[in-house]
Amino acid sequence: MKKLSLKQTVSMILGMLGISAFTDNKMNDEQTEKVKGAFGEKFTEKFKAAIADESQDEEGKETVHAEGLYESIKAHFAKETQDATASIAAQLATSIADGKKKDGMIALLKAESENDFIPKTQDSWIGREGVAKVLTVARKAAHYAAVFLALNAGMGTVTAGTKTIEVEQLKTEFGTYLSQRNQNLTITKQIFTGFTSASEFRTVPATTEYQAIQAQVNSVSQQFSAKWTPSGAAKFTPLVIKNRRHKINYSIIPADVLDSYVFYLYDETLAPDQMPITKYIWQELIFPKLLEDIEKRMIFKGKYVANSTTTKPEDSMDGIEQILVTEKANAQSKINFYDKTINWATATDREVVDFINGFAEMVDDDLNVSKIYASRQIKLRYQRAYDNLYKGQSGIVGGINKDASIDYVEMTIVALKGMAKSPIIFATSPGNMVKLRHKNEAPFVINDVQKVDYEVRLFGEYWLGVGFEIAELVYAYVPANYDPQAGMPAHNLFPDGTAPADDGDSDGL
Repeated sequence: MKKLSLKQTVSMILGMLGISAFTDNKMNDEQTEKVKGAFGEKFTEKFKAAIADESQDEEGKETVHAEGLYESIKAHFAKETQDATASIAAQLATSIADGKKKDGMIALLKAESENDFIPKTQDSWIGREGVAKVLTVARKAAHYAAVFLALNAGMGTVTAGTKTIEVEQLKTEFGTYLSQRNQNLTITKQIFTGFTSASEFRTVPATTEYQAIQAQVNSVSQQFSAKWTPSGAAKFTPLVIKNRRHKINYSIIPADVLDSYVFYLYDETLAPDQMPITKYIWQELIFPKLLEDIEKRMIFKGKYVANSTTTKPEDSMDGIEQILVTEKANAQSKINFYDKTINWATATDREVVDFINGFAEMVDDDLNVSKIYASRQIKLRYQRAYDNLYKGQSGIVGGINKDASIDYVEMTIVALKGMAKSPIIFATSPGNMVKLRHKNEAPFVINDVQKVDYEVRLFGEYWLGVGFEIAELVYAYVPANYDPQAGMPAHNLFPDGTAPADDGDSDGL
């Protein structure tokens, strides 16, 4: 191998690094760093010594310096080539592994039946107005074939005829629907925000019970004196709020579902892959009834029955009305109870308006209370009494107090569906009325789907509790001997669709 002279070696390195020339056979700092970055520190030291040796600069003359530089350069590029080869080999191995993985996936997909429910996207379903499509449908299944036939024909009246749903197919579809990412998180959020009065509560995480960490205190400032005189004793009493565990046991007879499902798709002009039957069953059958149970039977009217085998929703937790009834019977309660009484059914218009005015005046001005909660019947009774007293010859058409506002205070009466037929009225500071969810959400609201003969049985669970955080921030009127559950409609109807006979109106309305 022909060796290079010093001048040839230096010229080659200058060209590689883009250096035009050295001054007085010396490298400046910038040039030194370039050489060091390309060939390393040891080579740079050799290179500096070589170009500084003026006695070895004859062109073509072989020197020890030039030979050492040449060997160093050759070794440097040999290592770079080795590293590059290793890198290319590693990339090639990774590509081969990825290719095998993709080939296996393709083979698996080819082997799958089109009856399988394959997720189209990992996005969870976001509601009737949303555009995300989570599931495809099994077009060969008899029930979906009937759906497509009806939709494609554009029939005005659609029934599934003799076509029904196989129990095993529906069980499989439910399993796929519930396994979608975030699907059960969406359902959990619906439970805690979907009932009508949800916005009136503040949500707090808890396990089996919750209590405010710190009570508010009274004044802490005082006149200076040269001794310790503590003030600011606790003024408000934190209440314990129980979190209760609830379950869902729902049975579906597939033969009874399909006709209504086809009607729904036709009326809403939705394609089956936008509303597969599992979503229909949850959104149109189970979920609305669950929200009705929560609103009308549990969070206001509920009364917890320990170790009960009852299936009534109202036996699974204490609701707001029951909490107020229990506190009213407690002589040590710190809740502010209005000491006047009224019979809403027989009171005069003046008595009704004066009663509401007196209750509003009792509420502490510093608490920023703007709402007095009541049943729809109480709100209407106040509005009509107000109209009868003040409308007179004003010529106003319709009600003159549509917001049910209270004169001279910044308060209005807000009707809550869950308080239907209740004589109770109450008010509290914003954020003091809370609803509890479990600290760690249950992973599945509907956590099992089972096939039993001709039924599909759904099993689920969730946590929910309600109450007031601080007793002194609550103001309430609760009549004596009131039972929150007395005015509720019957939980179970007789087979002919009628309810048990009413035993009389005991709510004072």
